[in-house]
Amino acid sequence: MNEEKLAVLELFLAADIGAVRFFKLLEVFGNAKNTVTASAQELMSVYGIGEKTALAVSSRKFAAMAENEIKNADKNNIKIVFYDDADYPENLKNIPDKPVVLYIKGDYIPQDFNAAAIVGSRRASAYGKNVTEEFAACFAQNNLTVISGLARGVDSYAHKAALENNGRTIAVLGNGLLVNYPPENKKLQDKIPESGAVISEFALNVQPNPGTFPRRNRIVAALSKAVLVTEAVLASGALITAKLAAQYGKDVFAVPGSIYSNLSKGTNMLLENGAFIALNPWHVTSQITGTPIYNSVSQKDAPKLTSGERKVLEFLENIQEGAHTETIAQKLNITIAQTAAILFQLEMKDLVKAAPGQIYIKVR
Repeated sequence: MNEEKLAVLELFLAADIGAVRFFKLLEVFGNAKNTVTASAQELMSVYGIGEKTALAVSSRKFAAMAENEIKNADKNNIKIVFYDDADYPENLKNIPDKPVVLYIKGDYIPQDFNAAAIVGSRRASAYGKNVTEEFAACFAQNNLTVISGLARGVDSYAHKAALENNGRTIAVLGNGLLVNYPPENKKLQDKIPESGAVISEFALNVQPNPGTFPRRNRIVAALSKAVLVTEAVLASGALITAKLAAQYGKDVFAVPGSIYSNLSKGTNMLLENGAFIALNPWHVTSQITGTPIYNSVSQKDAPKLTSGERKVLEFLENIQEGAHTETIAQKLNITIAQTAAILFQLEMKDLVKAAPGQIYIKVR
């Protein structure tokens, strides 16, 4: 590791200052090496850098710690990836608070760019467990990497279902990679790198605390093409992840639940506020991947179509914005009643989807 990388790690360990202040320091001093050799007074001249941080950085006490961190990572087959490395995840590069350093055990590969997060309650009900496993299995079977946070409940069910279906999964931790949290997930944490990766922005031995989980959630959201919330209370980390995903321009899906269940109040609120409704795994998978996916019964044999259904699909093929029921009827010279019946059947087969105003769009 060159001197500049070592200085980045030293600065990272000396003061967990976040990406914004880190890059501000680099802007002022030119690089990390110049930053760690600056005086406390010089460091404090930078907006946002207080005396405590300045003294920690200028003390150079963390230089030896940085070298030990590298040795410890190598010993445990953990890669340390820096923000400017070629193998830094592409999905993280453009968020304003991208991690300066990532610790990765396992492999983050180009296929993982095509990923969806599944998040939810730590105390999932049987319903939450079942739907989480169904969605994760479908994602895995259709080459969507499943991303979650290795927490109890929904996160664990999602990771396990992905592995059981020979898929890839990525766990993003709110602690260092040499810490097992929750402790009962140690075997799962050890298993995931065989078919994915365990990732953290925290130094190897950092313990979890209430402040580390929201930071973890932003990485989950940023790494994913879409976020699915299967079950969540109103005040939950899953809703933080969903909010961050929306801010990053990602699609948010939610599984509806009983209006009497606290565990569904979070997902029902997301739906009320405009999240996509997640009624079946293959439809959600189709929407995320842009490729029609059929359920396990029909996967080998796509739905049989009547001649009328084929004509409607052919008509909609080149109309990206969809067409109104009356327009379809007029162009195909059939009645509106016949058109409505055909569109209903195609919608049930997940081949078209309805948009507001009786507009129908072919699922692609």
